[in-house]
Amino acid sequence: MFLIKKSWKRWAVLSSLAVLFSTSPVWGDDGGAPQGVTEAEIRIGHLGPQTGPVAAYDKIRMGIQAYFNYVNERGGVKGRKLRLIAYDDQYQPGRTVQLTKRLVDEDKVYAMLGNVCTPCNVATRPFNERSGIPMLMTSSGSKQFVEPPIANYMGSSLANYEFEARVLTDYIATKLKAKRVVVAYQNDDYGSPLAEAAKDALKGYAEVELVGEVNFQAADSDLSTQAQRIRQANPDAILAFSTPAPAAQLKKALYNIGLSEPAFLVSSVGGDSETMFDLAGKEVWNGTISSAVLPKPDQSEDESIKQYIEQFAKDYPKVALADWGQTGWAAAEVLVEALKRSKTLSWDDFLSVFDSFDNWTGSMYAGVSFSEENHYGLTSMFITEAKDGHIVPISQPITFDPVTGKISGG
Repeated sequence: MFLIKKSWKRWAVLSSLAVLFSTSPVWGDDGGAPQGVTEAEIRIGHLGPQTGPVAAYDKIRMGIQAYFNYVNERGGVKGRKLRLIAYDDQYQPGRTVQLTKRLVDEDKVYAMLGNVCTPCNVATRPFNERSGIPMLMTSSGSKQFVEPPIANYMGSSLANYEFEARVLTDYIATKLKAKRVVVAYQNDDYGSPLAEAAKDALKGYAEVELVGEVNFQAADSDLSTQAQRIRQANPDAILAFSTPAPAAQLKKALYNIGLSEPAFLVSSVGGDSETMFDLAGKEVWNGTISSAVLPKPDQSEDESIKQYIEQFAKDYPKVALADWGQTGWAAAEVLVEALKRSKTLSWDDFLSVFDSFDNWTGSMYAGVSFSEENHYGLTSMFITEAKDGHIVPISQPITFDPVTGKISGG
């Protein structure tokens, strides 16, 4: 993956931010239609990698577009068609900064939907807060976008990372009964906080010992050194926080040195995709434990999933149905429901309607909830295991209360 390395020229990002912050704020007008809304259309922006090592995440864009097509073929929203304007930021924060300015100031989009990449979203957050552009279902589970609540940030299309780290840690201790754990993580704004959350959670289990930790960069293609260090630590379980490509590389490196006995767990960002069988190899990836917030297309009779299967297959016949396409579709379902509930479509009114989502079940998600104190949107997930080319659920839903921090279910 093409994330920021330690050697990234931070001055380039800061310079880009300085240019952005010199612009005037763009606010919706309560007295009339805000930017991005005409009599004919509502323009929505999206940023994510369409090319490069993590182009698999482009399926989020495809899922959004497929749902927009589905809605438009049925008359649109409030008599307007939905138009998606999406650019390829290649998972590079510097590009994301410039393309954010283009979407807000030049394309005049009404809102952003499902923007990918934690470091990219970190780089653009100050500008987004200043501009007031609605940021919906951001494709990052980092709590910094929802806690404390930010007025124009509503929801994540992924499970909260810290919540996920606690759930996977608990699974290691209580279900796998592991005693020796190694934490492996991507050394950036995505992986590092999760590793810290997991290490902190491990302290709550007196019988479990953290025997080592290794890190890597998202663009690393050879993780043999990390695999050797893990073997030397002799763990019962390996807990990895990684995006897809390095997760596959790490599992292959472990497999190549014959280290297949320790349980291998990886966060949903790097594990909740059947494309991992292609990246790592079917035999290599089998047995990997992860988590998910959405059931796979062949595991549910949900009406939304049926609609997704039909539309996505029509729009993208050569693309696999499972994983990230569903993420984009489900995020778009939340957007459209909010648009329907908004009376004026002013930004203030539009953002206020999210407080009316109380375990809303009209999307592919099990339930979506918002309130003044809760901007998470998604608070449920389940444990999965890679089996014979499929990702299958192996637990009941596990729920996180963002107000109390309590975890229940499973």
